[in-house]
Amino acid sequence: MSKLNAEERKARDNQRFSQRVDERRVKGEDVVGYALANEKAFKFLTKTEKHSFKERQATLAEEAKLKKQQQFELKTQQELEKAEAEFTDTEH
Repeated sequence: MSKLNAEERKARDNQRFSQRVDERRVKGEDVVGYALANEKAFKFLTKTEKHSFKERQATLAEEAKLKKQQQFELKTQQELEKAEAEFTDTEH
């Protein structure tokens, strides 16, 4: 098999992603979820699927932001409790 140049590889990959998205769509699977997992599939979504993709992506980003904030607050609280415990131990 001869080596493919960049254009040929891109065309081959695009064809594969298009086929995979179409297969999932026919099976009734979550094509938006597939595109979220593999962003190269995004350009093969329909307009309504792209809209759904962007909404779900924003939701996931917000959830990740909240989780990170909660972890930060928990860490801060634990550090505060540790400092208070050390302070009360040195007073006795």
